[in-house]
Amino acid sequence: MLKTRNPSTVAPPAGMYSHSVEVPPNARWLFTAGQVGMRLDGSVAEGFEAQHDQIWQNTLAILADAGMGPENIVRLNVYSTDPDGLKYLKAHRVKYLKPGHTPASTWVVVSKLANPKWVVEMETVAAKA
Repeated sequence: MLKTRNPSTVAPPAGMYSHSVEVPPNARWLFTAGQVGMRLDGSVAEGFEAQHDQIWQNTLAILADAGMGPENIVRLNVYSTDPDGLKYLKAHRVKYLKPGHTPASTWVVVSKLANPKWVVEMETVAAKA
């Protein structure tokens, strides 16, 4: 069982995330490479919202392959070339994460990603006891 931690000695999280997540002993860990909005056929979804949604679909497929699900996500790192993309994060977290599951998270705005068609990339850390 993952345990979120938001100590009263730190300002509360500003969004749908936790300051930290404690993982039980002897858990299996899964670290994903940065996922982008690329579909199975190699095409890239158009725009931030569509790419971010595809990223979630890719991430869930990777988790499923390891016998895990979104409830096992411990941490999310999101890199975006579009500062306005932040407005889509909550909707996708509500869509893909169960209520009350708030992984640790970081949002970073970057000047560009490895492919100019990509506007957002997400790394995930998951753990399962």
